[in-house]
Amino acid sequence: MHDQIRLGHVGLSDHEIRVLKVIFSLSPLLKESYSLTGSKDLEKADLVLVNLDIPDAVKEWNIISRANRLATPMTLSSSGKTVNGIVTIPLPIRLQSLIEALENVIENRTDFKNPDKNSKSESILSILIVDDSYPVRKYMEQKLTELIKLPMRLSFAESGKEAMGKFKKRDFDMVFLDVVMEGVDGYKVCKAIKSRHKAYVVMLTSRKSPFDKVRGTMSGCDAYITKPPEDERLVKEIQKCIKWRFKNQKKISKEASSPLFS
Repeated sequence: MHDQIRLGHVGLSDHEIRVLKVIFSLSPLLKESYSLTGSKDLEKADLVLVNLDIPDAVKEWNIISRANRLATPMTLSSSGKTVNGIVTIPLPIRLQSLIEALENVIENRTDFKNPDKNSKSESILSILIVDDSYPVRKYMEQKLTELIKLPMRLSFAESGKEAMGKFKKRDFDMVFLDVVMEGVDGYKVCKAIKSRHKAYVVMLTSRKSPFDKVRGTMSGCDAYITKPPEDERLVKEIQKCIKWRFKNQKKISKEASSPLFS
């Protein structure tokens, strides 16, 4: 897990790569939030620019996507047409179109559902992931979809303010909440959530100080774990949340007795 969004590219000419580097050097916004990865580090990329005008680039992306399931594709095309709903940047690459496309990808990944194809039931577990880092949100999305074997809904927020705004629209069963965020920090967000809503809150932090854990407990969180969370710990907290949820809501679901995790 890391804070900067790593942007890779496939099928770009030497000239287009130079243009991309110049754009990054001229934009403080891009330099602060993103880092360009080389062709040898594509398995670590969060986003990958794929040139649709180069057939071999699409083949290479298919190979990369199998090795790096966390990567999200963004296509480049001289026609500028969107393909299969993937955000497409028109060629030649320009600063404004690149920034707009990146914002579109980051901001629009706000909701994810994994309903059981053989079931007509709605999601029985609603989870909100709050972190100002896109790579962390993406990591948590991937991990939770791998570990949870029941219908669920994942939602995402980049700040404490956005998280509270989402709670005004709907309730969540579980919240994975970053501690250090600009504006309202995780401790204050946790207190606000716990004072108004019934949600199982797990604080996510890189801090390991006993004092920080005490602050987490005082804020009312149900668990306090360090990044990156281990699979076993995530499973444990999700299981505890499910038991807590059914106990508090006094509901018994047939799905709760079936195998939930791989």
